[in-house]
Amino acid sequence: DMYQTFDQWDDLAAEPTAAAISSSSDAASSSKSSSVAVGRDIITSVCLLRASAALRTKIRSRGGDEVYEWERWLRQELWLQNQLLAKQQQQEKSKSTTPLPPWQGKDFFAAKIQPAAIVLNKFRTRQWDEFAFLSKDVNKKMTKKERSSVIARLDFLRDVIMGVTAAKEAEIVVLDILLRAEEEAASNGGGSSLDRYLEEFLPLVESWTLWMALTRPSPMQRHARVFSLLDAMDDIDSVGVGMVAEEDEMENVKAAMDEYEFGASAGGKRLAAAILKRMSTYVMLEEKKGIPDGEDVSVDFILPSKVTKESEWEKQWPEEEQRVEWMNRIGNLALVTSRPRSRSVKKRATDSSWEQKCINFKKEPWLLTRQLVELDGWDAAAVQDQQKDILSLTDLVWSFGEGTK
Repeated sequence: DMYQTFDQWDDLAAEPTAAAISSSSDAASSSKSSSVAVGRDIITSVCLLRASAALRTKIRSRGGDEVYEWERWLRQELWLQNQLLAKQQQQEKSKSTTPLPPWQGKDFFAAKIQPAAIVLNKFRTRQWDEFAFLSKDVNKKMTKKERSSVIARLDFLRDVIMGVTAAKEAEIVVLDILLRAEEEAASNGGGSSLDRYLEEFLPLVESWTLWMALTRPSPMQRHARVFSLLDAMDDIDSVGVGMVAEEDEMENVKAAMDEYEFGASAGGKRLAAAILKRMSTYVMLEEKKGIPDGEDVSVDFILPSKVTKESEWEKQWPEEEQRVEWMNRIGNLALVTSRPRSRSVKKRATDSSWEQKCINFKKEPWLLTRQLVELDGWDAAAVQDQQKDILSLTDLVWSFGEGTK
């Protein structure tokens, strides 16, 4: 059993591409293995995330602390499960004389590691169609719009968690929700608990992830939020009790979004792209328009980050101080589909006139970007109006209390 478990760990830790090549060249070996290869990075992340969730503690991934915490998690799970088995055996003592086998490392792997690794890999690689709770055959009550909304939330969470350091702790609770949703779908085909995970907890996690990314609270504050959500899900009837944010929290998020210099850093651009994509998806769903599937996105500076002398942009924005004030704000950023481009093409795109930008924006699948072409030009007043429109959408897409959309 021990060596078989080692083999299962190795199968799971194999690189997905290498595993696919191996399985295609050896059908017999493929049929013998029930593991899905996810890679060592996913397994390492799963151990950190699930140990943090189980122990309700922050685990550092450097200095050897994680090994101690992993062992503590393993020992805790073995003790808890064997206590449950002993209780079960005591209750069934009169019915059977055969002792139940103790919970061991192989059971820990099968119950705690393998399912979580597969789910995390699906989340990070956007394999939304592979989730049972999103399947029409399993969750028959879910409408097309509801499914698209859940995917939009998950896509936003995935982009922010993987792109913004200050929001990475949110993955602890996202993984927990996904595991619970899959378990509910497998056992009940989508019951009331599944509805609450998707309609109450997931929107709350999404809103608090935005809060983490924009306001950059301390690690202690971030972990406190995550653990409070985990506690509420452990006792699902208590959802909403103590989970409502302060009344001014949304205003704090909007103020942070208003002042944030998104265009000044790579992380800020990734965050802006995730926010604008989520907003555009929301508007398109409300207007019953199709959502682009699996598109990688980035942002384009509408007012260029570098304005050449005597250009049309310098004539429209003669004051350098005003250009600096608005250049990196989210109102000056347009969501665009990422495409490989040479340096010369990137340079031409940066120097593009407003007219040329409109030609490019008109080709984009994202509604908020296409709407920009309706404007006559791009001056300070246009940027400020766009900034206000984006901030007003924040109230519609995200909220922080009970009855979350």
